[in-house]
Amino acid sequence: MQSSYNFGLVAISLIVATLASFTAIDLADRLSILAYARARHVWLAAGALAMGIGIWSMHFIGMLSFSLSIPIGYDLAITCYSLLIAVLVSWFALHIVTRKRLKVTHLLAAGVLMGVGIAGMHYMGMAAMLMDPAIQYTPSVVAASLVIAIVASTAALWVAHTLRGTDQKHVMSKRIGAACVMGIAIAGMHYTGMAAANFPVGSICGAANGIKPQWLAAAVISFAFAILIVTLLLSRLDARVAFLANSVARLNDQIDRVRGPSH
Repeated sequence: MQSSYNFGLVAISLIVATLASFTAIDLADRLSILAYARARHVWLAAGALAMGIGIWSMHFIGMLSFSLSIPIGYDLAITCYSLLIAVLVSWFALHIVTRKRLKVTHLLAAGVLMGVGIAGMHYMGMAAMLMDPAIQYTPSVVAASLVIAIVASTAALWVAHTLRGTDQKHVMSKRIGAACVMGIAIAGMHYTGMAAANFPVGSICGAANGIKPQWLAAAVISFAFAILIVTLLLSRLDARVAFLANSVARLNDQIDRVRGPSH
């Protein structure tokens, strides 16, 4: 069956993947310095939600850039399940990279689990089209997409763990560069997975009356950028407030030492 891509949406999906990657790196740094367990749990949950939405949004924007010669849509329930997988995978990733020490065995195991999770999110999202007959996949290309997902996930976990801390030279430029590489890797996995899909002639989309691609594209793009940007701003604001609070506490300690015990 004839298919085509909207390259404008392809470019937007790459931007979203890069922004989601930068958000993950930034949140990993923020979580690693939180001293209070309650604050850590709150930021871990919020970060997983934002990162999951970012990864899932990249995936669906990429799917929406793809069109067939028949009307297509997406089943709402299956679409929500794919989003849930993305959020859970993101929570797991942030939990791993914010450990004080990250053993090689833990890194590799986490990379495999995260890669399988991201690939699962992708193929569940494809299943949301409810194609009849079912989509036929090329096994070798599916395997390639899974390898890309695992390698990209492992590299992303290592980079996010390594770039924690603000005492490194040129840390911001390193994070931006790493986010670009990670974004390309995530997008590469997605479009490799899309290339594995074959739609037999005469296929019918059972979800054509479900979520309309035109509405979903605008909603997902707006929602993804809003969530990711707000999360980054709140993370920066929270870090600034914490820095000011620590500065005030140190200043008070210095004042107390100058005054001496007689005061």
